[in-house]
Amino acid sequence: METHQLRYFLAVAQTGRFTSAAKACNVSQPSLSIQIAKLEDELGGPLFDRNRKGGKLTARGETFLPRAKTILGEMEFAREDAKAQSGLTLGKVSLGCMPTTGAHLLPAILTAFRKAYPKIQVQLKEESSPDLAGDLEEGEIELAILDEAGLRPGLDHQTILTEELLLALPAKHPLAGMKSLALKQVAEEPFILMKAGHGFRQITLDFYRKGGLEPKVVFESGGIETVQALVAAGLGISLVPQMVAKFPGVAYAGISQPKAVRTLSLAWRKKAKLSPAAEALKKIITSTLKQ
Repeated sequence: METHQLRYFLAVAQTGRFTSAAKACNVSQPSLSIQIAKLEDELGGPLFDRNRKGGKLTARGETFLPRAKTILGEMEFAREDAKAQSGLTLGKVSLGCMPTTGAHLLPAILTAFRKAYPKIQVQLKEESSPDLAGDLEEGEIELAILDEAGLRPGLDHQTILTEELLLALPAKHPLAGMKSLALKQVAEEPFILMKAGHGFRQITLDFYRKGGLEPKVVFESGGIETVQALVAAGLGISLVPQMVAKFPGVAYAGISQPKAVRTLSLAWRKKAKLSPAAEALKKIITSTLKQ
């Protein structure tokens, strides 16, 4: 079993096409197909059901997929360890973050990291909090900044930031200008909610239900900026993290009852050995956000 065979196998599994995988691996398609066939011979059976459009993983392939990811991941960690022992600063690390949160936190974090480790490459992945948790568990990324909606038993984490959640109201709303409101005061207001799959949607619903209420949802959106734009247009109210509370035409109020906060955590796969580059980034994230 050769390293390049594992890389070719993962490329086909990810793209679903031998041609696309060959292009991604910078080899000819016949060479890639030959190496995968050799790997299949060694493993005792086909890894893909081949068709004109590409290849779909067989049951054998599905079983082998996480093993292949682990093998290549461990080899990368060994390479990074060797570099670290040699005093080298080359390497790479994969970091996941939620898009809106990343826009506010990552510039300072990555500026500090680039200054300290200019030759280490950071590979970014932006997804919802639950999707990032899945990527961590699958070994697709090493670290992720996520909220409580993404925390799972298979992950270790440390809290890096707690922020207030605010009610977002149209600027001309009768309650606009109030510094603080009880959730019951706006319980009957039309509500604009994030779409299913977004971690902040679950945080919002859990918060309302904690107060014994259910939001009167009239619109849903996949972007927090769109949510706020709809609020500014007078179409409803919403709940937003404090870090995004600066949209024109929107008034913001704290919530007196119940307490409204969200917690951001830095997470990694439980029992995973982080690469030296990941350990360095972990320290930079913690120190930067403390400042």
